[in-house]
Amino acid sequence: MTPQEEQQYLDAKEAEIAAAQGQGNPYATAMFGGQHKQNLVEWQLDFRPELEDIERLLRSDILERDEDGKEFWVRNPNPGFVVFNNLGVNDIIRQIRMFLNKNKVLSNYQLEEIKPRVQMLGHELRALIYNNYESYDIDNDYKMNNYPIIVLTLLDMIDSAYRRAINGEERKDLNQARMVQQHEPIAPPNINFYQQDQRKGVLSKMNPFSWGKR
Repeated sequence: MTPQEEQQYLDAKEAEIAAAQGQGNPYATAMFGGQHKQNLVEWQLDFRPELEDIERLLRSDILERDEDGKEFWVRNPNPGFVVFNNLGVNDIIRQIRMFLNKNKVLSNYQLEEIKPRVQMLGHELRALIYNNYESYDIDNDYKMNNYPIIVLTLLDMIDSAYRRAINGEERKDLNQARMVQQHEPIAPPNINFYQQDQRKGVLSKMNPFSWGKR
C-alpha cells in the first residue's frame, strides 16, 4: 500500500466514524464512552455555574433576550434596585464558596447532621448582612424586602449540595462509574465491520486485514 493509499484509507475511516456518530450509531457512544463519562464526572463536581448564578442574584442582574431569542445578562442600571454593592457581593460569595465545592458533595453526612448545619449557616449569613447593611448599601425598602429571600435561595442551594453527600452516595457513585469505565471495552466487536468495506470499491483494496492475502 502506498502512503497515498494509506492516507486515503485513514481519511475514509474517520469520515465513516463521524457519520456513524451523527446518525446515532449505537457503537459510536461506546467508542467514545470513556470521554463522555469523564465529562460527566467533571460536570457533577463543577460548581462554577452555580457560583456564577449566585453572583448574578446578589448583583440583581437582569436577564434579557436579543432579537434571535438568545438570553444574556446585563447589569441592573438602577442602583436603587441593586440589593448588594460590590463589598456585599464579594463577602457573601467568599463564604458560599466554602459550602459549594466538590469537598462537600464528596463528604459523608448523615441526614440528621444537615439540618443544624444549614440552620447555623443561615443564622450567620443573616447576621453578616444585618450587621453590615450600611456598608452593603442596603438603604431602601426594596433592598430590605429582597435580601431575606436571597438568603433563603442560597440556603436551599447549600442544603442540596449537602444532601448529595448523604451516606457518601456521591463518592460511591463516582467510584462505581470510574470502575465501570476502567473495565468496559473500547468498542463492541463488529464482525461485519470490514466485510462491509469489501463492498465499498477502493476501500476493499486498502483493507489492512487483507494485506497478507495478496
